[in-house]
Amino acid sequence: MSDDELSVHTTDAGDHVVVRVDGDLDLESAPVLTAELKRLVGPRPLLLDLGGVDFMDSSGLGVLVGAHKESAAQGGALVIAAPGARVRKIFRITKLHKVFTVHETLDEAVAGLAAPLEVDAAPVETVVPGFGTEPHDRP
Repeated sequence: MSDDELSVHTTDAGDHVVVRVDGDLDLESAPVLTAELKRLVGPRPLLLDLGGVDFMDSSGLGVLVGAHKESAAQGGALVIAAPGARVRKIFRITKLHKVFTVHETLDEAVAGLAAPLEVDAAPVETVVPGFGTEPHDRP
């Protein structure tokens, strides 16, 4: 795998699922994460470990917002764990740190599951490819 190629590894922990993402999360790689998150979204919390992501563009943010909205709609949650400094900065600049539950480490995210999750749908109206926003996906 090259340094910028995306890899996604999933671990089912029973009451939650850990999704470890490594590589660049951008326009080219976003469909890989979208497909995995669509498969996993449901009533269990998804802990998205971004510790291995050094670069994320608006396509990557779109995937996260779409998965967050779909998880909330199904009674689950998308929790962000271990974002690096560059990714944290992107969350702050876009104000998405106010939308997502973000933990400094994966261990903190797991421990945070003991507290009730308060999940609101993303306050942005956006078209998010892959998460039911295409005209053919609407009822």
